[in-house]
Amino acid sequence: MSAAALEQALLGAVPTAIPPRPLLLLGPASSGRSALLFRAALVAAAASPTRVLFLAPRPLERLPGGGATATGAIQRIHFLYPPSFRELFQLVASLHENVSGTPSLIVLDGLEEYLGRCPGPHRAAQLVALLLDTANHFSQKPSVEPAGCQLIVSMRLPEEAGEETEQLSAIERYFPARCWLHPEAGESSSSDSLGFPKLVRAHLSQPGTKDQEWLVRFDPQGDMRTSLLPGQCESDRGIASGNHPMVPGTHSQTSGGP
Repeated sequence: MSAAALEQALLGAVPTAIPPRPLLLLGPASSGRSALLFRAALVAAAASPTRVLFLAPRPLERLPGGGATATGAIQRIHFLYPPSFRELFQLVASLHENVSGTPSLIVLDGLEEYLGRCPGPHRAAQLVALLLDTANHFSQKPSVEPAGCQLIVSMRLPEEAGEETEQLSAIERYFPARCWLHPEAGESSSSDSLGFPKLVRAHLSQPGTKDQEWLVRFDPQGDMRTSLLPGQCESDRGIASGNHPMVPGTHSQTSGGP
């Protein structure tokens, strides 16, 4: 597969027999989550005349490279920066009233920063449920793309057990599709001037299809290249047992709805 296939996978663009599903992107600090989300937003904006909504606590310090895909597409990405959990919640609740047109994709980057200022796992689950309801609302619009309004949320993996782990456990069941980012050995401490590691392993898991893994390479300008890793047997990947590559001290629940 090419880099475009990985970007489409991050957007939930799977074979027609498998409906697109909300995606949770997980990784440690400085694992390239924001760069991947931005590339996914560019791909969605380039593939559809409708806009993409990109929500984050603050602007990216520097936009990662997008190559030829970025030409014109970035103008269809609407960046919004609610600074707190309360303002994010209010913004999401009013998107259906305040956004002109129907977005093809809603991206939320840095969920952990908002959850660090919210009162516990229950409110975290409420926020995610509201995001899903908003995406479903846009998907019912007559002018929406056939795949509907997609949703991608990124969150930093907790480093140890605690409130962040409880919040992750409360929200991950809302996301049937998940992608884990793992900087290759030594890459976390050798990130470039943009804060990206040079080499990351991306592991995508979703019901109804085999897990897939890519190596994602960032050059000094933030441009991204991917290569699909050779397939592994299901027992090696843990599909049969339902286990997924989480950090120590966390666990993965069975995928399902809210």
